[in-house]
Amino acid sequence: MTKKHEIEIELLPANEGDCLLITIINEDIHILIDGGTANTYRTYLRERLIQLRNDGKAIDLLVVTHIDNDHIGGIIELLKENGSNENPHIIEIRNIWHNSYRHLQFDKKDALGKKEKNILNNIISNGEANLNRKLNNSEPISALQGTTLAGLIYKGNYYWNEQFEGKAILNNQINYRFGEKCCVSVLKPKKFDLEKLEKKWKNYLKSSKFSFAFSNDVLFDDAFEYYCRFLRKDATGCNEKISYNNRKIEEMNIKDISKIITNSDSSITNRSSISIVIYYGNKKLLFLADNIASEALEDLSQEEMNYSLVKLPHHGSASNIDDCFIKNVETGIYLVSTNSEKYNHPDLETLAKIACKKTDYVKKIYFNYKVEKVVKFEQKIDKINNIEFIYLKKGQKIYL
Repeated sequence: MTKKHEIEIELLPANEGDCLLITIINEDIHILIDGGTANTYRTYLRERLIQLRNDGKAIDLLVVTHIDNDHIGGIIELLKENGSNENPHIIEIRNIWHNSYRHLQFDKKDALGKKEKNILNNIISNGEANLNRKLNNSEPISALQGTTLAGLIYKGNYYWNEQFEGKAILNNQINYRFGEKCCVSVLKPKKFDLEKLEKKWKNYLKSSKFSFAFSNDVLFDDAFEYYCRFLRKDATGCNEKISYNNRKIEEMNIKDISKIITNSDSSITNRSSISIVIYYGNKKLLFLADNIASEALEDLSQEEMNYSLVKLPHHGSASNIDDCFIKNVETGIYLVSTNSEKYNHPDLETLAKIACKKTDYVKKIYFNYKVEKVVKFEQKIDKINNIEFIYLKKGQKIYL
C-alpha cells in the first residue's frame, strides 16, 4: 500500500529570491515563507493564493524572513492588494512573523524632532526613487500610500508577531503550535543578532545627527525598511563587502571544488533573518533564510541535526554554508531557490560539498530553475556520489 503524504512543499519561481508554500495536508495548515520579488507575486503567487482561497483555505502563518527586495517584494504586492485583515481581497492571513524597526528593543521614548523627521523623510524619498528605478515605474510610488511592508501590516491590522507578544521574533526555544500537531520554532535571529542590527541602524542615523532622537513614530519603520532594502550589495548579493574566490572553478574536479574555502557572509541583515524549523509527526523541515547555516545550528546537539528537508541558506551561497554544516546535518532533501541571473547563485562549492558527502542514502537537490551552470556541474558527478538533481516545473510539488 502506498504511504500517504503528510506534507507538500512548493518552491515557487522567485527570480533571485525565496517564496515557499508549505502545506500540512491532514491539518490543512498553510505556511508561506517570503514572497520573492514583486514579479513573483504577479506571475505565480497571486494565482496560487486565490486558488487556496477558493478552496476555503487560509495562510495560517506568513514568515517574512528579513528586509530584502527578493524576499519582501512579493509580500508587499500581496498586502497592497489584500486590503485589511478583517476583509481580505486575496486570502485570509492569520499570523505574520516579521521584524521591523518597532521590534528592535531599545529606548524609543524621545519625541521626534523636525531635523530627525527631515532625515527620515530623505531616507524614504531616496528609497522610493531607488524602487522606482528598479521597477521602471512611470508613476512614482510613495510610502505615504502604504507601500512599505511595515506600513501595510500596520494599516491592515494583521496579527503581527502575536505569539511573541508583539515583540521581536527570535530564538526563545519555544515551539509554537499551529493546529493539533504542527509546531514551529525559531533558530535565528538571536538577541545579539538584533542588537547588532539595532547598532548599525542607530549609528547610521547618528552619522547625520549625533544626538538623534528615537521614537515610536511610524516614520522610523518606513525609513528603516528602505534603509535595509537598499543597502549596497556586492557581487554575491551580500550587504557588506566580502572577499570572494573568482577563479574559474568549472574546470576543476568535484573534490577540489568542495575544498575551496570562502569567507563567511558578514551581512548583519542576513544574519538577523528568521530561520525556522517546522515539526509535524516525525518530520522536521529546516528553512535557513539567508543566515549562516552553522550559526543557526550552533546550539543544537548532534541528535537534533537530522532533518526531513533543508532549504539551503542564501540561495546556496558558499559564504553561508561551510564544511561543518554539510558534515553534521543529515538530510535526504535540499532546496535551492534562485534563477542565478543576478548573483550567480548557487555556488558550485556548495553543490560539491553536498555531492562529496558520503551517505548510504540518495541526496536529492531540488531547484526551482534549471540553471545552466548547475546542469553542467551535474554532468561531472559520478554515480557513486549518490546524488540526484531535480529541476521543478511550474506547479510541481515536493511531497513528504
